[in-house]
Amino acid sequence: MFDGILSLEKTALERLTQHRRVSGSLGTEMEEMLSLAGILWDEVEGEYFSFDQFLTEANQTIVTELIPHENYS
Repeated sequence: MFDGILSLEKTALERLTQHRRVSGSLGTEMEEMLSLAGILWDEVEGEYFSFDQFLTEANQTIVTELIPHENYS
């Protein structure tokens, strides 16, 4: 079920990104609503992203790559 939600979110972010690329800004009110929901525009990549998903991936990276596993043995 969680994978289905992430897939749906990814599709929605792709559609928002495409709309912004074609039409320009989505408008101040829409940008504010997205921001409140944790959806932000990445100026470098030129796409919307979920801040929650970004934090989840960053935490996974920290746990799997940066923290020595022997600390948990």
